[in-house]
Formats: sequence, structure tokens, C-alpha cells
Amino acid sequence: MKGKFVLLIIGLISLNCASQHKYKTFTAHKSIVDAIRINDEIIQGRTAFFEKQAEKKPLMFQKTKVRISELNRLSNNLSKYIESIQKEVNTEMIFYELLAKDKYEKTLFSATGKLSSKGRKLKVKLDSLYNYSVKINVHQLSQLENFYNDKFKTTATYYEYEKEINYFEYLFYDKSNYGMMMAMNCLLLDVKTFQLLYYGTVMSY
Repeated sequence: MKGKFVLLIIGLISLNCASQHKYKTFTAHKSIVDAIRINDEIIQGRTAFFEKQAEKKPLMFQKTKVRISELNRLSNNLSKYIESIQKEVNTEMIFYELLAKDKYEKTLFSATGKLSSKGRKLKVKLDSLYNYSVKINVHQLSQLENFYNDKFKTTATYYEYEKEINYFEYLFYDKSNYGMMMAMNCLLLDVKTFQLLYYGTVMSY
């Protein structure tokens, strides 16, 4: 029961990240970082538990083990890339306002507003995770489908005051260094939350 409660709280934190432009304090950043750390710890525990189950009943869990391994590989690949960008931009300097105002924006977007090479690489990794998430949702569960469509579908269309905007314009609604950092934190939390969500569905079958 306690585990389910923790997952629910993490899920709610993740969903609230859709409004990342409202976060304006160090406390908000710390809360998301703490949630990411907790997710990491739970993922490690879930992975170890599942691997033990798979060893006991290899035929029963053979296909699921392959799916989880690939999901974790793609998720971890995306997570590490997000973390590498965070490190390059320098989170601490953002808090002390020591960076040029458009430093983060120039990292992910070109002067014309299109994605930079790093932004395109982020899109490729997101698309890989999204496509695989669709593939492994073999039972067509709505909780999985809703999550990956809301969080990882880069071809989705959004609207801002009746103006059509794309996924990255929506994700980085606030293009200040702080706003973009928080959007990346929220995306990182979403990736890890989806890993746990998938574990939860697998364990329930």
C-alpha cells in the first residue's frame, strides 16, 4: 500500500510539471530533483525484483523481460542526454543568474527558432522512446497510452490563444534559462515516472 501511495505522489508531481512556467523558486526545483532521485531508487528496486522473478520463471517472463530491458535502455539514454545538457548549461549558474539570458534557448534552438543539433538529438531520443512505448503497450492500456501521448509525442499539436504550436514550443513555453531548465527537469521526471508506470502494469498481470 505504501509503495502505491509513493507512486501516486510521484505521478501527481509529474503531471503538475505541465505548468513548469509557474515554478519560480529554488524550492520547486529541489522538489522535482528529489522526486527524480526517489524514482531512480524505486526503479532500481523494481528492476532487481523483476529480474529475480524472471529467473524463477524464465519462460513466463521472457518477452516481458526483453520489453523492460529495451524500455529502460531507451529511457536511460534519454535521461542521460537531458542530464548532459543540464550539466553543460550549468544549473547552479542559472540560480545565480550568471548566464546570458538566452543561453539555454541557444542550446536547444537555432537563431531561426528551429531546433538546434542538440534539440534535434533530443527529439530523436524522445521519438524512439515514444515509438517503443506504443509498441510494448500490447494490452492497449489507457493509462500508458494517455501518458506517452501527453508527454512524449513530438508530433502532437497544441494551441496557444488559438495559435497552433508544436511540441517543443509547448514544452518550452517559458524560454528563460530557469523556465527551460524546469521544463527539462519535468521531462526527466516524466521519463522516469513512465518507467515506473510500465512496471506497475507488468506487475499487475
